[in-house]
Amino acid sequence: MSDSNHSHTRTGFSTGALERGNFRSAVEWMLSQRIKVLELSALRYEELKPLLAGLDDLGLDAFTYISLHAPSSFPRAKEKEIAELLLPVSRNGWNIIVHPDVIYTPMCWESFGERLLIENMDRRKPVGRTADELAQIFQELPDAQLCLDVAHARQLDTSLRLLWDIICRFTDRIREIHISELDSFCRHRPMSNGAIRDYKRIAGCIGTTAPVIIESMLESARSSLRMEELDLAEEALRPRFELLGTNLHNDSVPGAMAHS
Repeated sequence: MSDSNHSHTRTGFSTGALERGNFRSAVEWMLSQRIKVLELSALRYEELKPLLAGLDDLGLDAFTYISLHAPSSFPRAKEKEIAELLLPVSRNGWNIIVHPDVIYTPMCWESFGERLLIENMDRRKPVGRTADELAQIFQELPDAQLCLDVAHARQLDTSLRLLWDIICRFTDRIREIHISELDSFCRHRPMSNGAIRDYKRIAGCIGTTAPVIIESMLESARSSLRMEELDLAEEALRPRFELLGTNLHNDSVPGAMAHS
């Protein structure tokens, strides 16, 4: 279990995982636990404007890293409005997480530059799932970076070859990591021992600097369970051995040497 006086410097939570629709309560809880890494969630279109309106009185100066997750579903007609609302936030130095299937017009997002993080998708989405699909998006938005969702990739390919391929192709673009486990309905849930073992297999090639955001749904969980998930996330992304670049030991990822 975590020491309540310990300050977690790399790992934090999405507000939506802690308190769906109540970002204030989620932020207050993270501040009480001295967590320094925060993703503000506006996954639903109707959540975005209230979230933006409340930023100034949230006490966010205590966080060392803040990102904002844009709505994950909205009609094409709303794209320009959403991009215009989020652009000032990105200019404050925050990364903006966007799902590739709502990038209808890449030109709307060009001004975000490196602050735009494209998230790889799960099996429900038609784009952004594989390294090749992500490459097509980065061709249109060459300055954009990657939000690596390890659970999405693991769901699509439990051998981890897909996850390994994405990491190999876009190591230099990884700016944030999402961690959790997905159930059969693509819902984010707390990590099992199997998921933790799998993530440890690729931890060394992700690096140790990108902020880690927990998306496991813990809305009704006690503080102790939330902090336990935080400890597990940190353990899951702690490399089993030292790695240099993409030179992996033979037992790291099945088929990995064929990609190197």
